[in-house]
Amino acid sequence: MIPRFAHGFALPIIAALLTACSVTGGAEGVEPSVRQVTQSAHCGLTGPGVALASSSAELEALLDVGGQNMSTGVIRQVNLDNESLVIVTLGQKPTAGYGVGLSSASKTGQTLKLGMDVTEPAPGMMVAQMITSPCVVLAVAEQDWQRLEISGLTEKPIVKVVGN
Repeated sequence: MIPRFAHGFALPIIAALLTACSVTGGAEGVEPSVRQVTQSAHCGLTGPGVALASSSAELEALLDVGGQNMSTGVIRQVNLDNESLVIVTLGQKPTAGYGVGLSSASKTGQTLKLGMDVTEPAPGMMVAQMITSPCVVLAVAEQDWQRLEISGLTEKPIVKVVGN
């Protein structure tokens, strides 16, 4: 039983612990080191899909995509010797108000599983009528994974095989 005076403090602590478990992967597998670097409403990628960058050349090719409006300064600060960048995009959307972010990460065997939280405008909400391509950029610590599985964007997970 939680003491009466601790109720106000216990709920935020419990919520923070539950959130941490959902992002690091919980008991499903090994906990990978994944962090969200930035989000953008205009990545210029037509997706939905995933792109990887583990070298400067791959990163520059992704940042050179026409129509993107990402915060490239924070992206370029990622040390690609220690981390890879994973760019997850919703694809083109007809209005503003869409977004994507990391909700969970786990590693089972050779598979890195990333769960995405997708937001969209509420019905009847006034939004700008323009083509957007929302995305999230994640930094993933180099670990022994050969398969990337993204869920939450489409009905079926998007799978990308990397390496060999």
